[in-house]
Amino acid sequence: MPASPPDSAPRQYAANVVLNRRGADGPSFGDEVQTAGSIEHWLIHDALHIQDMLVLAQEFCWRITAAGLPVARLAFNVGTLHPQLIGFSWIWEEEDGFCDEIRVETGSLQHPSYIRSPLYRTIEFGETIQGDPRDPNLAARYPIMADLAARGFADYLVTPLTPSHGPQQHRMAVSMGSMEPGGLSGANGEVLQRLLRLLSLHAARITAVLVSGNIATAYLGEAAGKQVLEGSIARGAGASIDAVILVSDLRGFTELSGRLPPEKMLALLDAQFEALVEAIEGHGGEVLKFMGDGLLAVFPVTSADRRIETAESAFSAAKDALAKVAAINETPPAALGATGDWQPLRIGLGLHAGEVFFGNVGAPGRLDFTVIGPAVNTAARVESMTKELGQPLLVTAPVAGLLGQPLEPVGDFSLRGVAEPVRLFAPPA
Repeated sequence: MPASPPDSAPRQYAANVVLNRRGADGPSFGDEVQTAGSIEHWLIHDALHIQDMLVLAQEFCWRITAAGLPVARLAFNVGTLHPQLIGFSWIWEEEDGFCDEIRVETGSLQHPSYIRSPLYRTIEFGETIQGDPRDPNLAARYPIMADLAARGFADYLVTPLTPSHGPQQHRMAVSMGSMEPGGLSGANGEVLQRLLRLLSLHAARITAVLVSGNIATAYLGEAAGKQVLEGSIARGAGASIDAVILVSDLRGFTELSGRLPPEKMLALLDAQFEALVEAIEGHGGEVLKFMGDGLLAVFPVTSADRRIETAESAFSAAKDALAKVAAINETPPAALGATGDWQPLRIGLGLHAGEVFFGNVGAPGRLDFTVIGPAVNTAARVESMTKELGQPLLVTAPVAGLLGQPLEPVGDFSLRGVAEPVRLFAPPA
C-alpha cells in the first residue's frame, strides 16, 4: 500500500494543488531485465490487475528507467468529474524514487503557475511542447523551465494523450523530463509514446471508476454511494437499520424565495447547506438528500453498544449546525454581501431515533437511495414543530433518553400521521 508522505522528502506544489498520497515502494520486478517489449507485455497482461493508478504509474516509471529510457521525471495528468476538482496527477521523480498522487482543485485553472505552464497549452489547446529548459527563450515563456534547468534537466516534453476538443474531465496529458539533451526524442520518443498510449488505456479504466465514485458520493452521500457502486441498485434492495434521523428546514423559505433574486437565493441555500453538511459529516452522520430548503440525514447505529455514542454524535451535530448557521449571520459569505434582507438566517432541526429501511425505492428505471419508515415520518413532523413552538432544535424521548445531559421537556404532542403522542425535549435556554 502506498505510504504516507515522508517529511524527509518534501516537494513543493502550487496553490490549489494538494498532495493526496505518496507511493514509496520500489519496483516489483526485482532484477528482471526490462525492455520496451517486456513493458508492453506487462501493460497488456499483468497491469490489468492493478486497480490503483498510483501503483500503476509508479511501477511504469521504474520499468521504463530499468529499460534504459532516460526519463528522470514523469507526470501523468488526468481530468475528472468532481464538484471541487478538475483532475489528478501522478508525479514520479528518479531523484527521490517517490510517486506522488496530487489532486488539482478548481481554483488552479486561474492560477498564473498553470496559465504560464506548458501543461496549459497542452490541456487547453492540444499542443505538444518540447525543448531544452536551458533555452532562455523557452524559460521566458514558461517559468517552470528555469526551475527544471537549475535541477539539471536538458530535455522536457509535454504532450496530449487525448484530443483537446473533448470534455476536459476526459483529457489526459503527460510531461517528461530528461537529464540528457534530446533524451526524449528520436527512437526514445517513439518508444515512450507507444508505451504511454497503452498506459493511458489503464488510466481511462481506473479513472472511470474514480469518476463514478465521485459522482455517487456527491449526489448520494458516501455510504449510499458506496452501496450503489457495490451493486445495491435493484428496486427494494437495502436493509433495515437502527439510526438517529435528523431533519432540517429553513425558516421563511417561501417568503424569501418570493422576493430575493434567484442567484441570491441559491447562494443562501448553498451557505446553509454547507454549514449543515459540515456539521453532520463532522460528527459521523450521512446526508442522504436535500429536500428543497431542507435536508435528511442519518446517524446509523452500527452496534447495540454504540447507541449512546450515536445519539450524542447526532445531538452534537445539530448544535454545531445551529452555531454554524448563526456564524453565517455574523459573517456572511461574499456571495451574500456584508448585510442583506435575508437576515437573520434561521433553521429548525428535529431528531428522532428508530428503525428505518435504508435502500432503493422508486420506479424500475428511476430510483432513489434513501431511508423510509415511521421513524423518518416522525422526525419530519418533529422538525415541523420547531416553528410552532419557537424552538430551533427539538428531540424526541428515544434520543433524549440516550443523552448524558439535561434537556428541558416541552410537552407531549399529537403529530400528524403518528399514532401516539410524542414527547419532545429541547436544549436548555
